[in-house]
Amino acid sequence: MLESILKFKLFTIKDTPFYLENIILSVLIVLFIMVAYILLVRFVLNPYFKRRKIEPGRVYAIKQLIKYVLVIIAFLLVVQTLGFKISKLWAAGAALLVGIGLGLQQTFNDFASGIILLMEGSVQKGDWIKVGEMEGVVKKIGMRTSLITTRRNISIIVPNSQITVNNVINLSHFNKTTLHIVPVGVAYGSDTHLVKKVLLECAERHSKVLPGAFVRFVNFGDSSLDFQLLFWSNEYQKIEDVKSDIHFMIDAAFRKYNIEIPFPQRDLHVKGGSKIENIVSYQKDIDAEETSRKFSEPKKE
Repeated sequence: MLESILKFKLFTIKDTPFYLENIILSVLIVLFIMVAYILLVRFVLNPYFKRRKIEPGRVYAIKQLIKYVLVIIAFLLVVQTLGFKISKLWAAGAALLVGIGLGLQQTFNDFASGIILLMEGSVQKGDWIKVGEMEGVVKKIGMRTSLITTRRNISIIVPNSQITVNNVINLSHFNKTTLHIVPVGVAYGSDTHLVKKVLLECAERHSKVLPGAFVRFVNFGDSSLDFQLLFWSNEYQKIEDVKSDIHFMIDAAFRKYNIEIPFPQRDLHVKGGSKIENIVSYQKDIDAEETSRKFSEPKKE
């Protein structure tokens, strides 16, 4: 009885019959692959990663690659179980790829780039990267696209080929500590040693600034003495807030020590001043005559 139920033919597609037992077996294969992946990650991979202290980005890449391999294996087993011949599928797939290859060339490029990113590990989940004018943290690396979240918490979906082909600045690839610069200009005549001391004190007082900040006397500018406060920090997403805090601290400290922050000034020398005065006087006479004429005209009834 049970055997006759399992042998029940549900439908047929191009001379390929689909029996109930094949459908049930295919579902069991998918469930088995899913359970095997969960058990592999929980009891084998996670303890290994923890014991080896492998960084999270690399862990994510390895898990994704294993997942994709298992999905391919599950797909092939299901196809074989349902009665399709894999050789015919390969032949049909090759012909299909030749037909639409040009139209999906960029898509295939993105898929290949995704595999390269996951295997190479040059860009990993959690890295802070800059691609062109876009800057943010990598939240996900998929097979075709990657998800990047900017400082404004905006999610941007980027094709993987843009990351592998373009120049990418990875601020957290090998070392999460980055050097940042705050430019400052003070008026001529200021005590430069006091300026240096004040800038270093402002950097040392901020909780997000690491030890080792230093000051450079950069240049004698047109209207100011130009300095740079350089400091190290592990902060990426909110580094602009850190710089803003330091700006406030520097402004308050400069007011306290009477250190002036100048603004650009220009001296204007006018040639032929007497001619300009004559033109202004002539214009005033014209305006006065026009005003007198308006008041002297009789009103029209």
